[in-house]
Amino acid sequence: MKRKIALGPGAASLILIVVVLSLCMLAMLMQIGARNDYNLTTRSANTISNVYKLSALSERKLADLDAVLVECARETDGQDMEAYLDLIEDRLPEGYILLDDQVTWEDPLDNRTLTCTVRILPQKADHRTEWVLHKLAVKVPEEEAEDGDT
Repeated sequence: MKRKIALGPGAASLILIVVVLSLCMLAMLMQIGARNDYNLTTRSANTISNVYKLSALSERKLADLDAVLVECARETDGQDMEAYLDLIEDRLPEGYILLDDQVTWEDPLDNRTLTCTVRILPQKADHRTEWVLHKLAVKVPEEEAEDGDT
């Protein structure tokens, strides 16, 4: 004998409630994911913008240094490298550090610092400088740092 299983009106309502709750949970998870994606995109855009600002600032400072090098090259006109470097050291704007034949400067912005170093080439060279270092460092705030990261 076959037994017939009958579902009453309560079973259909129960299935409908489970389906609606499942769809609500999926919608909530999608909204959370979308908000997280938006926040990540915003932070990434700000980071990229800051890096480009630092890069532009370093290029401006390199142009300022280049103007000083042109002026010093005119005044020393073929003298030895030591006299050229001494004159450059006297004329360097504030914030530049001359060590041997390398000039270093730092450009800070928010929690990032771009450290730049160029080597001063001899006056007879095709170019006046060459990049030695162009390093971006990020200081992570202590509340965001994990164990050992600073």
